[in-house]
Amino acid sequence: MRHTYSLDHFALLVRDLDRSVAFYTDILGFTPIDRTGSANVAWLTIGGLDTIHLIQGDFGATHLTKDTHFALRINDLDAFVADISAKGVTFYDWPGNVGQIGIRGDGFRQAYVQDPDGYWIEINDHTSAVAGG
Repeated sequence: MRHTYSLDHFALLVRDLDRSVAFYTDILGFTPIDRTGSANVAWLTIGGLDTIHLIQGDFGATHLTKDTHFALRINDLDAFVADISAKGVTFYDWPGNVGQIGIRGDGFRQAYVQDPDGYWIEINDHTSAVAGG
């Protein structure tokens, strides 16, 4: 039997919960969700039912590279890049060139940013309009 999946949430271990919440709300525009629970946990909505779960904890064994990233699609990549640039956030293409938008092998454009803990986030224009569907 083939199943249909959709994103519910993903969780990231962070060093400083307040700093991470500020990045994801102020820079990426995610919205906090009021959920009861532990003081070291925050939930934010990305849009619709998709959420991110930030957990403050021991970051010591965490190893981050650009190969381990998550990707978000956006309708207007140019507007996103202009917005984060105005906020002083550096973005990169895949090879690591500062201030450059890259083009994936499938033709979609992408830019990478890092959150305060060094997680890489790909923002791309992989939308149905761009894909021709």
